[in-house]
Amino acid sequence: MCGVVCRGVWHGVVMSVSDTIDLAERLLEASPDGLLLVDDAGVIRLANSSASELFGLGDLVGNNVDQLVPVEQRAGHAGLRNAYTAQPTSRPMGTGLQLFAQHADGTVIPVEISLNSVEIDGESYTIATVRDVTERQNSAERITLLRERERIARDIHDMVIQRIFAAGMTLQALDSIIENRTAKERIAGVIDDLDETIRQLRQSIFELGQTDDVRTLSSQIAAVIDRRAVHLGFRPHLTVNGSLTGLPDFLADQLVATLTESLSNVARHAGATEASVVIERRADEVCLTVRDNGRGIVGQPKTNGGLSNMMWRAAELGGECAIGAAQPSGTLLTWNVPIIAG
Repeated sequence: MCGVVCRGVWHGVVMSVSDTIDLAERLLEASPDGLLLVDDAGVIRLANSSASELFGLGDLVGNNVDQLVPVEQRAGHAGLRNAYTAQPTSRPMGTGLQLFAQHADGTVIPVEISLNSVEIDGESYTIATVRDVTERQNSAERITLLRERERIARDIHDMVIQRIFAAGMTLQALDSIIENRTAKERIAGVIDDLDETIRQLRQSIFELGQTDDVRTLSSQIAAVIDRRAVHLGFRPHLTVNGSLTGLPDFLADQLVATLTESLSNVARHAGATEASVVIERRADEVCLTVRDNGRGIVGQPKTNGGLSNMMWRAAELGGECAIGAAQPSGTLLTWNVPIIAG
């Protein structure tokens, strides 16, 4: 230890012992990562508040560091710790190791740990820096899930739907050369079933694009349907034909806004018990159709308020919006806009 006069130097400034200790304590507590000072026996001699919070323990000092790893790994951890103590090396964060810590409530937490050795008053210690990587791991898992969903959606569209479509075309060709009425009716029924299967597969592709926190166009549309279902008292039936991936952002925003406004009008004015939403992406345009079975429009539709907004959005995009009576009852809104690169 130092004598009466013991000073440190920091950025060229001579500091007293008390100032040096105070600075060290401040640096220790300022770290967002958990910091532990562990002796050769595995006993924690120093810990900052970030470490206490990470492990859910008010005071870590005096505990054995082996108690901070999952129960099933503790015996093995003691051996690894002893091996490190015998031959200490610097191990930085991000080594690619799958490491876990255990919270006081039993929760297992994915962590990154850096290790370094230090000698204090002739005794060897290990400095362990522990970082909670739960959020990073969850983000990586979400990205992996989204990529897998995209792959599945591509496979369904490029392989399954195309094969079903080809089978339907073959049956249509056979229908033209078959004269037996019963056979023709059965073929027509199978063709209808194949068409419905294709529609359901496209709907499944659409739903694969939905996530809780990634605001894709498909998730935004699904969220609008869910929110308006609360006010309507029923869930509108949604059909999506074609892929909405890659639509310009400005067009996607106006599509969502128009869908929101149209369903709001149904909830406020129609008195409907059923409604359907069809969104179709064609080669050069996007078409939105909203139909309900409500009381319909009396007289000419008003060209102000929500309807005016929807017409304005369509006109601004070079398209058109129309609203009229549906058959046998209710209201039919159509909104068509061309696809123009942003």
